[in-house]
Amino acid sequence: MIAHIGDILIYTLFGFAVLYPFFLWFTPRKKIDSGFYNFNLGLSGVIGGMALVLTWSMGAQSSILYGIAGWLGLHLLITFKYWNNEKISNIVISFVSFVGCIIFAFMTIEIIPVQGAAISIIVSILSQAILAGVMFAMILGHWYLNVVQLPIGLLQKVSNVLVGLLGIRFVWNMIQFPSIVIVDDYGISRSLFQYVQSLDGFFLGVAFFFGLVVPLTLHIFIWRTLKLHATQSATGLLYVSVLSLFVGDLCYKYVLFQDGIIL
Repeated sequence: MIAHIGDILIYTLFGFAVLYPFFLWFTPRKKIDSGFYNFNLGLSGVIGGMALVLTWSMGAQSSILYGIAGWLGLHLLITFKYWNNEKISNIVISFVSFVGCIIFAFMTIEIIPVQGAAISIIVSILSQAILAGVMFAMILGHWYLNVVQLPIGLLQKVSNVLVGLLGIRFVWNMIQFPSIVIVDDYGISRSLFQYVQSLDGFFLGVAFFFGLVVPLTLHIFIWRTLKLHATQSATGLLYVSVLSLFVGDLCYKYVLFQDGIIL
């Protein structure tokens, strides 16, 4: 994993920063204070800045460096414009994120050694959306400690979307598992089920368990606690889900970079 850790971190940080602001659609400005927007836009900018610094320090391709820098500059400009502003346009924020998605798509083509660029881009965006979604849900859940009258429906919507994204990835994994064949250095072909049971497939097993099984199970309990309006309990479970999905996503990306398996 060490051989790919730099590329994985850059890819994860930038993808997270780009997709994270899309979730602000589930918390309209009229239902939440401007401080929430300040924090989340600032968080996205900080994560994007980390991706830029890491890209520069590793001497990555100039096209990737300039792409990240361009998106970050645009994002910071919008963040400055809307800082403590009562009138905030999610359309403008999402347009900036959409520009970032285009850059992220080109980055996917540049640094991931797999065939089928379209599928690779879609799955990568799905992966980053899940990671961004669970972090957004956790921060929103924590916001209920500060704002007592915050509607419970906001957190329920974000949680439902997150479950939907996890469900899509689960279905995709189930479709791909029977069809993918791994050929090792000795020319021996193995199905993905056999590969997971081997030492080489350890990271894929970890990815599936922590990236899908654990968070889907946790979100059953999150849904039940939200039905009871127990936001503190739901937020605690979301903390665990964040850690689980981070581990799972890291392993998914290692399998993607190492073996070109798009799951």
